[in-house]
Amino acid sequence: MGVEVIRISKENAAETARRIRSEAESRAQIWDTVREIVEAVRRRGDEALIELAEKFDGVKLRKSELLSTVEEAKEASKSIPSDLLSALKSLRRRLMTHERRIYGRLFMNVNAGGCHIEIRPIPLEAVGCYAPGGAASYPSSVLMMGVPGLVAGVERLVLATPPRKREDDRRMILAAAYTAGFSEILWSGGAQAVAALAYGTETVKGVQKVVGPGNRYVLEAKRLVSKDVAVDFTAGPTELLVILDSASPFRQAALEMAAQAEHSPDTLVGAVVLDEDSETALMRSLSEVLLELPKDSSAKQSLETRGFVCIADDWDAAARFANTLAPEHLLVYAKLGKRKLKDIRHAGVISHGPNASSVFLDYYAGPNHVLPTDGWASIRGGLTVLDYVKLLPSVKPTKRVLRRAYGEVRVLIEAEGLPLHLKAFERAARIESS
Repeated sequence: MGVEVIRISKENAAETARRIRSEAESRAQIWDTVREIVEAVRRRGDEALIELAEKFDGVKLRKSELLSTVEEAKEASKSIPSDLLSALKSLRRRLMTHERRIYGRLFMNVNAGGCHIEIRPIPLEAVGCYAPGGAASYPSSVLMMGVPGLVAGVERLVLATPPRKREDDRRMILAAAYTAGFSEILWSGGAQAVAALAYGTETVKGVQKVVGPGNRYVLEAKRLVSKDVAVDFTAGPTELLVILDSASPFRQAALEMAAQAEHSPDTLVGAVVLDEDSETALMRSLSEVLLELPKDSSAKQSLETRGFVCIADDWDAAARFANTLAPEHLLVYAKLGKRKLKDIRHAGVISHGPNASSVFLDYYAGPNHVLPTDGWASIRGGLTVLDYVKLLPSVKPTKRVLRRAYGEVRVLIEAEGLPLHLKAFERAARIESS
């Protein structure tokens, strides 16, 4: 078994995490290819999208087939299996409940000492959401990106996803898009889809912001277009870190690791164990799971080439490693207690307890499964309604509060050497210049 076993201490935990992440992020230079693709879409629009769909996705499209409308998506929702449609609607309800709770906290309306302050969220006008496809389809991801925009009140939600070869897959994605609230579905994948969302073509208008996960080409394209439109964050190949002690469910942990590794051969999947007995038990369970996997499976390839198990000298070393790695998913089976669990500050999402499951988070719990990767979890969380709005403050002061503020404001203005600021403020406060 190719899973790497590493001993970590408080002294080397951070360095080890950085090494593992740098190895996971090492990739061929694709910048020139992405730049060429983006430029081709900017110059030739739909023609480039059609050519690139045949080249990269193996699908021949006519111009009229590039974009599906909400009416077409609605019809598709009537043709998928009833249990699948029910599951999509149920997921939408849970996501909406979660996002509405966040949205409700964005409003503020207070009177403070003669100053009325209001803050309200303003929805973005147009957001483009990228959903990966190709070898697999992810209707759950379609809902994860559409529902927060629906809650926010975004007027125009555009889904971009690779064109499907199978009609059943196509209808499933259309049904998911309709359930999620998308008004347009652009059948385009990879860097070309990001370019089309950012700059528009003859068929699709450009958007204000591009969000969503994807492969390295998608991530590089988002970086490239970010000078012209807003983007969310790096959401690339899946990451999972599991923390275990001797009482943990090792078979379950091994299956959770294999489940996340199933996404692609370049996932980052590993574990931190708090004692040597746990390392022995986990490696045994991983060996059993690997033997059950097909030789050519993504899960097997990912675990054997990128999988790792760290044996921590103590909890401080484990926490330092986890916080430096800042994984997308963090599963904690070890019995830590609330105080130690709060030592973990950097992860896209945490699931803990004996019944913890990253799969449950992906499909049911409520928080979004579009999460930061590549260490971005050290500075932000996953996708929410916050990514689809801007916060607009509104301030109405009284003359009384302006006069009360004058002394402090004057000191600051004079320190910054801005005499016209002082003159304007004195006028507003009805104060005669000295």
